[in-house]
Amino acid sequence: MGYRGGQSGAMGVIPGGPLGKAKYALAMGDTDEAERICRKQLERAPDNAAARVLLAQVLLQSGRAAEAADEARRVTREQPKNVEGLIVLSSALTQRGGPLGGVPAEAEQAARRAVELQPKSANTRTQLADVLMRKRDFAGARREIDKAIELEPRSPSAHLMRSIIALSDKDYDGAIQSTDAAIRFGRQLPPGSLAQADFIKANALVEVNRYDEALTALNSVEKQNPMLLGANGYSLRGRIYFKQRKFKDSYAQFLAAQRLSGRLLWAAPALAGLVMVATGLFGQRAPYVLVGLMAAIVVLILWGVSLIPVAGGWLVAGLVIVLGGAFAYTGLRQLQGRFFPADRSTLVSGVLVGAAVAGGVIAATFAIWNAIAVNGLHSKAGWFTPTSLTVAGLLAVLGFTATMYGWPRLLARYSRSPQAAAA
Repeated sequence: MGYRGGQSGAMGVIPGGPLGKAKYALAMGDTDEAERICRKQLERAPDNAAARVLLAQVLLQSGRAAEAADEARRVTREQPKNVEGLIVLSSALTQRGGPLGGVPAEAEQAARRAVELQPKSANTRTQLADVLMRKRDFAGARREIDKAIELEPRSPSAHLMRSIIALSDKDYDGAIQSTDAAIRFGRQLPPGSLAQADFIKANALVEVNRYDEALTALNSVEKQNPMLLGANGYSLRGRIYFKQRKFKDSYAQFLAAQRLSGRLLWAAPALAGLVMVATGLFGQRAPYVLVGLMAAIVVLILWGVSLIPVAGGWLVAGLVIVLGGAFAYTGLRQLQGRFFPADRSTLVSGVLVGAAVAGGVIAATFAIWNAIAVNGLHSKAGWFTPTSLTVAGLLAVLGFTATMYGWPRLLARYSRSPQAAAA
């Protein structure tokens, strides 16, 4: 959960006027209406910082973290002491992640600056706790969230954040206690606002083998906000049924989760059984077990292909390059939502630059290989071998992928074009 800069306790008194209507729409989950109102206000007054911060909150609530960060950053550049803007900027950057999926330094800087400006605000402390938790600094996160609760003991969002920190730190009893507090103090919030608390509680209850209570919590989530469950909800319920030895029901839940994910639907029945057994036996360690198993299977397949006379090595080289490309494509899409730039002009220039980078990497790799293997080691195999092709291909894929990530940002940095900045 990333703190979104809204009310930390009850809904409070929502002011009148257009922004009041937008805040009410956001509180009720109508993000489209809230966004429409905010943009209309900004058309009339582009310098309206309150409207722009609220728009950033709406975008963040809609899952558009990159756009939210841009709007919040514009506010903080013009008003460096705008605490709400700093909170939303930190939350957006935290949810968006950094180049390697971590927490960008700017996210922590914004959160700490907000705390410096308002050290007695539970909201600023909650956001800093979120950042530290995502950096796996659980001790620091606990200190900040405990200060937030000390400042505002009845804050549902602070108790909810404390439950997330406790669950991440494997303090399951603490997570259960914190979710109970969040639910108790959040009864006056709009229906479904604290469905996440029940979901966290269900996860913690499973870890302490309180399966019936976990099912009750999941049923509560389903009543409040069915969209929150998703594939994770089906998997969690399947894990509970597996522990209760209801294997048929467990398999049905894992199969629903696989189909809901939309990936490899043709293999969903087999994958559901594999994931069910791994999750039932290894719990939260199941993803690592599955990755290890898949890696072992891939290695065995490649080893088997390598035994094919003459063509085996070349086939392995091609398969490894294809796998590297698939991982690069998937990773970049998860990082920024797409592989190729959205802007047409940036797309064309980016592909051309990426192709040039990939070609240069291939040429340089073969040149270095020739200097070392042929001239230096006097190898009779030559410079063009399955091994050299594999190395050159993987480096070319890496270079092209890096260009697809960095080229739009480079243009946005050195160009004033709105299209380039939006790409």
